[in-house]
Amino acid sequence: MKVTKIPGLGRYGVYIDDVDFAKLTTDEWMEIGSIHMQNLVTIIRNCNLKWADMSAWLSKFGDKRYALGYYFRKKYPNHTMQELIQLANSENSLLSDDDRLKIANMMYMQEFDPHTGSNVTKVTGKKDENGNPMGMFANGDLDWHSNEGGSLTFTPGVALLASENVVGSSTGFLQTADFYETISDSFRSELDDMVIEHKFFPGKTTPGLDADQEIMMQANQCPVDGIEIPMVIKSPGGITGLHYSVNTASCIKGLTTEQSQRIFDDIEKQLFVDEYIYDHWYQNDGDLCLFDNSITLHRRLGDTSNRLCHRVQHDYSNLQENFWQPYIHPEYAARYEREIVDFVNTTGVKDFKLPSSYKAH
Repeated sequence: MKVTKIPGLGRYGVYIDDVDFAKLTTDEWMEIGSIHMQNLVTIIRNCNLKWADMSAWLSKFGDKRYALGYYFRKKYPNHTMQELIQLANSENSLLSDDDRLKIANMMYMQEFDPHTGSNVTKVTGKKDENGNPMGMFANGDLDWHSNEGGSLTFTPGVALLASENVVGSSTGFLQTADFYETISDSFRSELDDMVIEHKFFPGKTTPGLDADQEIMMQANQCPVDGIEIPMVIKSPGGITGLHYSVNTASCIKGLTTEQSQRIFDDIEKQLFVDEYIYDHWYQNDGDLCLFDNSITLHRRLGDTSNRLCHRVQHDYSNLQENFWQPYIHPEYAARYEREIVDFVNTTGVKDFKLPSSYKAH
């Protein structure tokens, strides 16, 4: 296993080469996880990981986490996801039309392996024989975003496997930690106190996306408008930066939209610079990108018409000694504790480290 610095991303980001998943031990994989948490973005180049094995490997870091699954289990507490899928396909359903559509979209975006029982999300521009998209983010570029950016209990980690036809496209990353460290003390203090109100903006991340996929975008990015999230948080590895999900950031709490936009423009002028950005243009299939989703943004460029990637969202509980508290504001830290405990109790995840004052049901 060879670890080298990515040419970009400031102090962060590493390549890892010579990883053989057929021989990789759990201890070696957990070492990779520890390296990754301190570097925000890790790209394991030209590896032999199969998509059907992604869930098993990533679950060693921590539980798979999806806000949409939580939404459905919370709204329909007496039904498992499998039962809800069956209800979505039945004529007499307790599901709303909107929820039936969300579940239908969620299912066609999944890839299932009958041997392992594993399912992962497809991110692809491929279409079926009827011209329907076969996965999330079907066409074109993706602007800067973070997954579940408008959710207080957003998932902190994402893994993206470049499965087929990725040459000619890129996955790009922007880290905010160096920016936070280099600004003036007064501006840093201002950001520390800042709270962002989030809202879903159709087409902001994916211009030209069809209506069905926009519904999924809203469900995944910001299902409820007006959610408040502090601007400055800590990553699972303890790195402080900005949770600036530009695709959902609506305004700064206490300021008008116009006042907020002036500050956003100032931040973006200093943040969106080459020093903090790396676009990984694929040279071959088989690269595995592990990236932080708390203080790091990502995007997609290039030809994606026939590209297929597989994605898993997860936490890092098994790599952490204690409960991860991302928020430095006492009010939002307490709110996060309540909501994450409810998330754990509702979804039934097994390995999540809870705050010491709470216990799972």
